[in-house]
Amino acid sequence: MDTDNRYGLLETQEYYLPIMDHIDMICRKHGIKYTLSDGTLIGAVRHGGFIPWDDDIDISFDRSNYRKFMSALKKDLAPEYMVVRDLWVRRITRRDNPDKYSDPPERCIDLFVFDKVPDGRIQNGLKNLTVKILQGMLKRELTLTGLPLWQKAALSVTHFMGAFFSRKRKQRWFDRVSQAGRGTKKLARYCCSYRYISGIRYPSDMINEYTNVEFEGRKYMALKDWDTFLSTDYGDYMQLPPEEKRVPKHKK
Repeated sequence: MDTDNRYGLLETQEYYLPIMDHIDMICRKHGIKYTLSDGTLIGAVRHGGFIPWDDDIDISFDRSNYRKFMSALKKDLAPEYMVVRDLWVRRITRRDNPDKYSDPPERCIDLFVFDKVPDGRIQNGLKNLTVKILQGMLKRELTLTGLPLWQKAALSVTHFMGAFFSRKRKQRWFDRVSQAGRGTKKLARYCCSYRYISGIRYPSDMINEYTNVEFEGRKYMALKDWDTFLSTDYGDYMQLPPEEKRVPKHKK
């Protein structure tokens, strides 16, 4: 824990831990496997807890365990917590969190899902394209600054298309497409940011085994093969970034 609070994040990081403890309790009670992911997993491996300048917690599930988890939440999620879904990512936070719908949302634990990548090249390309279109349709606001002309046009068109459908319908379509296609070799997290949809792929056997890792004096779950996961996303994840890049992602 950043006990000297040099990045001003101690209060924010402490805010997450009871929520994460509750998620972990529900998962262990129901035999559900999850993994700390992204910067949270780097923090566990490299720092034994939060990266000192990190201001969120990310966890990931395979699709089967994600379904079990969402079902378990209906019975066991404590009343002070809630599931939030504004775009394509579900999050868990305190019900009284005033920033749960801000852009970007603050003090929410993000829930990501590993889904199968279709083995066929055409099917893979169609799935990628459809997911990107649906993300454009789900966006509340467009940020076009610095983008090439073709991308500005594509985002504008998909955003316009989205205005004709309810948010819940678009989210149902997004979930259905994310799960579509038969694949045996690769996994992707289609509900992540844009670069993950077609650019980041993981071997299917990466999610077969899980272990416990130390995180702020607690034991949370993680992929046993966390090295493959983190190397795919970040390269040399044990190398600290330059000082100027040690900044929080979500804090206003």
